[in-house]
Amino acid sequence: MHLTAIVAHPDDADIFCGGTLAKHADRGDDVTIIYMTRGEYGGFDTTEAQLAATREDEAEAAAETLGAETVFLDFEDGRITYSMENRLQLVDVLREYRPSIVLTHFRDDMHPDHRTTSRLVSDAYYMCSLPLLETESKPWEPQNVYYFGKPTSSFTPETYIDISDYQSTKEEAIIKHESQVEWLKEHGGIDAEFDGLIEDVRAEARVLGRTRGVEFAEGFVPLHKTATEFLGSV
Repeated sequence: MHLTAIVAHPDDADIFCGGTLAKHADRGDDVTIIYMTRGEYGGFDTTEAQLAATREDEAEAAAETLGAETVFLDFEDGRITYSMENRLQLVDVLREYRPSIVLTHFRDDMHPDHRTTSRLVSDAYYMCSLPLLETESKPWEPQNVYYFGKPTSSFTPETYIDISDYQSTKEEAIIKHESQVEWLKEHGGIDAEFDGLIEDVRAEARVLGRTRGVEFAEGFVPLHKTATEFLGSV
């Protein structure tokens, strides 16, 4: 199986689905994280270029902790737009990397980059198997798309993954994003649910786990109401 997370910013995969990614990597699956942007707006007292370089390095270290490969696209932080050109770029990304399962943002989210990424990935998934649509890579059809979301949105999980054995790995990966741990601590009002990033992520995983009788879990909403052998309900 090839599991691919397509996320707007360098820390999104670790925060929202890091345990699931680590669990699949540990069983030998190919795991790839595709970053739409380098998160160059999310920081203090630096230039966009300097912050982008820092966040890319942090993302590489975090992905290595999870056992994932990384790919960086060249969208601009805070400025991802929905267009046919961008949709076709995502079509070609899916065709090039040929994932079995795609993880991405839920459609309802405060961050505009998250919302737009969700829409682009969903529509690219719909189009990437069309044989008459020509791009640089050959048509490909992933099995399913699973969405992750913030507890402050209308997101209500339907599929739960037991990450009890991988919560510590997830937290270790998040800590690699040193610039963001500090940024979110100071950025209160907008991302208030992550003021204390590690503690809040752990608490959310514990709450989700209790609903399924496990210590820690991550939750997803599938595009198609099916379950695969491993990314399925507990």
